[in-house]
Amino acid sequence: MNFLSQLLKVDGIATWDDVVSKAGADWGWATTLISVMSTVLWVALALVGAAGAIYALYVGIKMARADSAEQRDENKKRLINIIVSIVVVIALILFFNTLLPMILNAFGVFDPKTTESAVRLLLHA
Repeated sequence: MNFLSQLLKVDGIATWDDVVSKAGADWGWATTLISVMSTVLWVALALVGAAGAIYALYVGIKMARADSAEQRDENKKRLINIIVSIVVVIALILFFNTLLPMILNAFGVFDPKTTESAVRLLLHA
């Protein structure tokens, strides 16, 4: 993942940590929140992967030990749903943790001039 971040790095922003270091101490409590949420998302990625693998293994064993074709088909559907949901959750976590900072930076969200003009536009000042 580090290779992808380095490859797509735009103006020095590839992760939320880069956003925080670029902003400095201007954001106050938001700096702490961003760094904590980034860590929580990586921990959630590990937990989802581990729990999904264990549950998929359990359903696979149930499918192998099933007595009837109907039970095998039901467990096969469950296994497919588990795999799809694990892939979607992992993709979302990776998107929010790595690609979103780069996308927001490309649109100039972290540029002070752009932020100021956006706030004025929203407040009609």
